[in-house]
Amino acid sequence: MTRIRLAAASLAFLIASNAWADLRTYDVPPQYQQEVFAALREVLNVPTTEGGRVERLPSGQIVVNAEPEVLDQVELVLKAIRERGVAAAPRVALRYWGVLGVGQSPAAKNVGSPPPAVLNDVLSELRRLQGEVAFRVIGTAAITTNSGQFGEVKGTTLNVEQTAYVQGDTLNANISMQLSGPALPEVASGADNVTVRTVGPVAIRYGNLRLTTMLKRGEFVVLGENHVQAGGIDGPVFYIVHWEE
Repeated sequence: MTRIRLAAASLAFLIASNAWADLRTYDVPPQYQQEVFAALREVLNVPTTEGGRVERLPSGQIVVNAEPEVLDQVELVLKAIRERGVAAAPRVALRYWGVLGVGQSPAAKNVGSPPPAVLNDVLSELRRLQGEVAFRVIGTAAITTNSGQFGEVKGTTLNVEQTAYVQGDTLNANISMQLSGPALPEVASGADNVTVRTVGPVAIRYGNLRLTTMLKRGEFVVLGENHVQAGGIDGPVFYIVHWEE
């Protein structure tokens, strides 16, 4: 990804707001199509200029609308890729969990679901830091993308966005997580301590997180932590990511 991004970056200085444009279609080897398309789009599809646009056809061909000098540079970039055999962008699979630490409330221990065994080591470390606390998984998600490609998944409890750049056994990732879920039922009692009504669960926001981080292959990372005290929930929330082998 880096080599193509650097090569494509050389196009930027040719983009001029007052230049006339031309249209050209390029054949790109299938293994490079997504990476080349993403790199060219980043350079040419700039809202503040009128220098060029890039689109990808269903056939995989890339169409560029730009001034002739830019089109010539695009051809040189693609020629260099063909001649040097730039490796195709690797795939990256990241799995996410939103985990709630629950205290003494019996009802809170029924929120979410039990943690999977794969999180045992991570949760053992968190328990060492937090004390004796039970854990419940509020939401989980997984996204697989090519290196440098944006991906997102939206669920009932966990929304995740990621753009991950792979370099060997390490990656740099831009990650956004938003966690929500049901609150505990609220019980209202009269003066004589007799329950008179139960309010059904309502959705609450456990929190959100946005950051850039580095991961090693196979690593589990606790990206962040916040404390939730609302809707009958009172405890820490942890945002965990794992780069699968």
